Amino acid sequence: MAITADGDQLFGVSETGFASHGVIENFTLNLTSNRVDINDSNGEPAGTAILPARAEFTATLQVTGTAPDVGDDISLDSGFTTLGETGILTSVELSETAADYQRFSVSGYIKINE
Repeated sequence: MAITADGDQLFGVSETGFASHGVIENFTLNLTSNRVDINDSNGEPAGTAILPARAEFTATLQVTGTAPDVGDDISLDSGFTTLGETGILTSVELSETAADYQRFSVSGYIKINE
């Protein structure tokens, strides 16, 4: 029996939080920080503190239903981050349309205080 690529099967990363939009083809999470140097009253270095910066993500989605929109909340159920489990979309771009689904490139950030 031959394998037929007819667009009926979606293949991607298992992430239930995006299930309302479709299937993730790829997901990238970028965790950065800011270094704060602390000086004493004489201006001499007294220490350093590391403060987490905003956690940002990018993903490619195969969408069969409702298209994502800027400002949508996305639930991250697979434990990609411990900072928060909800992301907010800040950019949505339609990459192409193929078979029965559309492909979107999305980006956003992880909510810190929920």
